[in-house]
Amino acid sequence: MIEVEVYRDSLGKICEFRSQGEAFSAQHPLQVSVTALLQTAIIGLEDYLKLDPEVKEEEGRLQCKLERETFLNREIDAILETMVLGLRALERDYPEALEVREVGSGVKV
Repeated sequence: MIEVEVYRDSLGKICEFRSQGEAFSAQHPLQVSVTALLQTAIIGLEDYLKLDPEVKEEEGRLQCKLERETFLNREIDAILETMVLGLRALERDYPEALEVREVGSGVKV
């Protein structure tokens, strides 16, 4: 089971996400897809928006925490909310192997 937690601040803005667990193997399509979505979001924050999120990677775990830049809220939201939409689509296809939870203000995507 892969678990992804998306943390939102009091305004409903994503400020952190974490993943843990492995579906089957690093080459399994679900594992590859989840990893690609999470890593692409990090690349967008770092390379496109030139932000410096706190990223921690260990075997089977990934965490990304971001101090929100108010002047880039729309761009940050576009990247992170699109990541969540992709994760939700995968969760619909693999409900037995992927769980996406939102923590915080209770805003649902």
